[in-house]
Amino acid sequence: MELEWIGPEAPLPLPPAREPRWRRFAGWLANRGKATLHFDTPLWRAAIAGLWLMSCAVLIVTALGMPTGLGAAVDVVIAALIGTLAMTIAGFAAAYILALCYVPIPRLSTGVLTFTGLVSWYVFDETDVGDSLSIVLASAVAAIGLIGGLFVGLLIHRRVSAWVKITLIAAITIAALSFNNWPINAYGDVPADAVPAAAEPEVPLLQADNPADTGLYRVQSFTYGSGGDTKRNEFSSGAAVTSQSVDASAYIHRWKWLRSLFWGFDETALPINGRVWMPEGEGIFPLVLMVHGNHLMEQFSDEGYAYLGEMLASRGFIAVSVDANFLNYSFWGNIPDNDMKVRAWILLKHLQQIADYNTRAGNPFYGHVNLEQVALMGHSRGGQAVAMAADRTKWFADDKTLASLSGIGIQAVIAIAPTDTTVDKKKAELKNTYYLSLQGASDGDVDTFNGERQYIRTTFSPDSGRFKSTLYIGEANHSRFNTSWGTMDDSLPGGLLLSSSEMMDAADQRQIAKVYVSAFLETAFHGKQAYAKLFEDYRTGAAWLPNATYINRYEDGSFLPIARLDEDYDKTTLSNGATAKADKLQWSEASAEDRDGKDKGTRGAVLQWKQGDGSYTLQLPASMDELHRGTSANSQQFVFNMTNLERELPGFDSDDDEGMAIPLPEVEIELQSRNGASVRLPLAQFKSVTPLPYTHFTLFPWMEKRVMNGKYKEPTEPVFQTYSLPFKAFQAGSAEFDPAQLSRVTFYFMSDQGKVMLDDIGIANVLAN
Repeated sequence: MELEWIGPEAPLPLPPAREPRWRRFAGWLANRGKATLHFDTPLWRAAIAGLWLMSCAVLIVTALGMPTGLGAAVDVVIAALIGTLAMTIAGFAAAYILALCYVPIPRLSTGVLTFTGLVSWYVFDETDVGDSLSIVLASAVAAIGLIGGLFVGLLIHRRVSAWVKITLIAAITIAALSFNNWPINAYGDVPADAVPAAAEPEVPLLQADNPADTGLYRVQSFTYGSGGDTKRNEFSSGAAVTSQSVDASAYIHRWKWLRSLFWGFDETALPINGRVWMPEGEGIFPLVLMVHGNHLMEQFSDEGYAYLGEMLASRGFIAVSVDANFLNYSFWGNIPDNDMKVRAWILLKHLQQIADYNTRAGNPFYGHVNLEQVALMGHSRGGQAVAMAADRTKWFADDKTLASLSGIGIQAVIAIAPTDTTVDKKKAELKNTYYLSLQGASDGDVDTFNGERQYIRTTFSPDSGRFKSTLYIGEANHSRFNTSWGTMDDSLPGGLLLSSSEMMDAADQRQIAKVYVSAFLETAFHGKQAYAKLFEDYRTGAAWLPNATYINRYEDGSFLPIARLDEDYDKTTLSNGATAKADKLQWSEASAEDRDGKDKGTRGAVLQWKQGDGSYTLQLPASMDELHRGTSANSQQFVFNMTNLERELPGFDSDDDEGMAIPLPEVEIELQSRNGASVRLPLAQFKSVTPLPYTHFTLFPWMEKRVMNGKYKEPTEPVFQTYSLPFKAFQAGSAEFDPAQLSRVTFYFMSDQGKVMLDDIGIANVLAN
């Protein structure tokens, strides 16, 4: 029997002292930190590696599109390091927050995935690809990184069977190879009017040497510069001739300090730098100034026209590529204000500098420059600047520093894919100046044909002997006219979204530029009229030109208008007393519009029909006979400009690709003289109706209406083609037809349906072939 203690109760032990709340909270935070990576197994860590690679790729590509000027290698390293550091910090921060919330998922993987998506979205959104598309692309980048990492992780995982690995490899390979053919990614069939309805009639080729060939002169090349260029030795100590810098502070009021840091000068001391290609030997030669457009400031543009400079110099021209890189855009320094005006002003300053060289012994220019024969050629913004410089009094009439330009004759202007913005509420107008503009329909930068606007604003006196011409090239883009601009029409990363699959080779595109620029200058300055026909009809130069889609427009001082359609808003009254009427078609006058629906600066007759045999008739008064009677009928022709307006083509819309395309218009022309004799001929006898180029700008159809806020939503632009019909062809149909007394012109539209615009209808001299 146990004895029971009956004495005083034994004291109970005291509970341990409780730690302070802050220490317990710190311990909890530490424990949650240890659990942060609990769910991030080796497989998910492979996914993190994939996401890291994708985020670095996005940031590196972005860095290449916003260069610092330190070099591409440095930019790539900086982008990768910053991206890795930011991903590490953001990923672990997000993972820790998820651990604090006891969220049972791979936390670091989730944080890295979120970081990759947000960074990619920000990059694409800042690239201006559009809000919805930015989200789609960012999601795609994150998904590719995640799936790719998981895929690699499974392949290296020992517990995954070989059959599973083989199946995964096969599935990924098939998906990748067929990606472009997925229904959402495939463009529909090309509509019927994207190819000629009939073969072109044969046209005699020009009997002249290829203007793009190297000429007879040996070429010397050198540079001139103001001597203070810290970025390029050829304009400082390597310059053959020293130039004087110029003060542009009267025009530029916003020049960022970062721009000064990069260049080593500001707006008060802009350099006059140029690359020169010049014929060797004795002689006085025409001067051609070439200027680039807006590109990344850190990626120099002036070297990109050497292919033109060398060719022109070999053919007897002094060619100068003007440096205007300091006026170009930079991610770090933006762009100076009034840059368009200053681009034109800088050209005029170069002319003054070269004129000074021409009078001073001891430099290569001395006594060799024909300052009465000056041509200005520009690309992109440079294409607008050259027209502004040629019409300089609009902007610089009060600039006394330009007074010495009065003895310099700017006779010709060439614009390659030009801009055409309003500067000080004014635009350039050219009078009795040769004008040529080239434009690619696949231009993803300047996507509208602005050169056609300047063409419209270029006029001639009847006896001027000058002409204007445009060439629209279906498969040409913007950048490939400059060898320094690469192949894409947008800086990275946005340029990766643009398609190049339907474009011509860069060499072919530059061959077109060489042919037309050389032939234009040979005609204007060397008097080689054998090339003139090329500008009226590109087919005469087929032996020199690559196979492509061409549309060209032409007019010279001999043109006598029957219908300009800009005089008033009465569609029945035309130029020089002519009148108009229509039958069996809808008829109106409207402004010619570009791809974006903006007015080109001219009006035309819009004719639409839904059954064949509709007609549009112009009645000419007897008073017009005197206006063109002095020229032989055999040396004259009927001329008109026409573009197809049927752009809404079902069967080629990205949202509805099942409809039928509308065929090209079938047109016949009837001319009647005052004695009642008439002849009716099909237009196809002279030239087939020109189809409008249909352009796929982006990689996939669902991008067309979204990238750049819908910039590429319209696949075509109504561009005018000039049709020239010699009177002698109509006289061959009837000996009684007398073109000297032309009384009536009738257009018959024979196809089942269609819609066209007519403009600049008249009579002109036939060009010798």
